[in-house]
Amino acid sequence: MAQEKKEMEDERENISVKGVERHLYERMKALARETGRTIGEVTNEAYKLALGAATETRKVGEEFLKGVSESKIIEIRDLKSLEITGEELRSYNRKVAFRNIGHLSFVGVSEKDFEALVDSIVNVKTLSIPKEVPKMKILEKLRFVDEIKTQ
Repeated sequence: MAQEKKEMEDERENISVKGVERHLYERMKALARETGRTIGEVTNEAYKLALGAATETRKVGEEFLKGVSESKIIEIRDLKSLEITGEELRSYNRKVAFRNIGHLSFVGVSEKDFEALVDSIVNVKTLSIPKEVPKMKILEKLRFVDEIKTQ
């Protein structure tokens, strides 16, 4: 026990920190008095808490950015003709927006996949859809489509 205390004392030294606001110092001093600890002990605990919070905040921020990146909508655009299978659509595993395509054809795409993975279809001359997908589900996602055909 005495050896541990000696080692802890060896790790500590007197450090002067410039620029500490007087009212914060006074609050730390009062907290130390109320809890029966030294100002150094209370300050060390505050540093540990601040460093732990900063580390966790960084982790949360990184996870948030990763989530945003993974949830971005993929945009496929400016094609004369495109055929998309259900397997191809599922391989993206995120929403896809189709824009400015002459003829867009969905082959073997289930209602579930269409609902979950197609964000929007905009400015398409001819759209071919599987008969298994209700037209009303498709119409919700369309803008400026000239013709719809079922397969």
